[in-house]
Amino acid sequence: DLEFFFGVFYSEHYDIIMNYAYEYGIVGPEYLWIISDGLSLSYFQNKKYDVGSPLAVASQGIGLLRAGGGRKTEDGRTGYDRFTNAYFNQDVDAANQTNCKRPTFNSQNDDSVYYVAQPDFFRAKTLAPSDSAAFSFDTAVGIGLAACQLFEEKGTEYFNGKELFNAFVNTEFDGATGRIQIDPKTTSRSAQSAFFVVYNSIGVLDKTGESISIELELTSHTTAVADSESS
Repeated sequence: DLEFFFGVFYSEHYDIIMNYAYEYGIVGPEYLWIISDGLSLSYFQNKKYDVGSPLAVASQGIGLLRAGGGRKTEDGRTGYDRFTNAYFNQDVDAANQTNCKRPTFNSQNDDSVYYVAQPDFFRAKTLAPSDSAAFSFDTAVGIGLAACQLFEEKGTEYFNGKELFNAFVNTEFDGATGRIQIDPKTTSRSAQSAFFVVYNSIGVLDKTGESISIELELTSHTTAVADSESS
């Protein structure tokens, strides 16, 4: 039987915690660690561990659970599909708007400090929108819809922060990340309306046979949202 541990901590704490877990004998094939999205998916990039070392043993077979922005579908029927399509269809005006929000003065005199989007940045699909971009989009839309609802109810564009917050909590709509529903008890996103993915860590032995690197494999995704894929 497996024993389960669910870790909620950030990337900078990973080595410390998992070294202790190895020391106390709670890692390996008989133990399953599932770690929240405080641990970045890029954490294991360019890292190598000596075979048999505490972190080599502890880092293989862990699960990384995180809320995702969405998953593209073949028929393009989800809100995430529509969001990414609209994102990539932006033209040079959007690239210019992106650039104008960045500082023009570079105190370090280094061109790499501030990224400059080229005119075809979006349509060339230079960089896909991150999960944070999809969540940020839905947050902005939700606040806007809440403000519109208050305007309809009050007949004026003047309202306070508490009124806007209460209206936002009661706002429900189809967004980039699925059906947006807020739990009135926690005032946070309802777990039933969110898209979750699980990655599994796999140890890959290098050519020398002396060290391993960690690769992440998407193993499952799940959501209760009607217009999204589920498994």
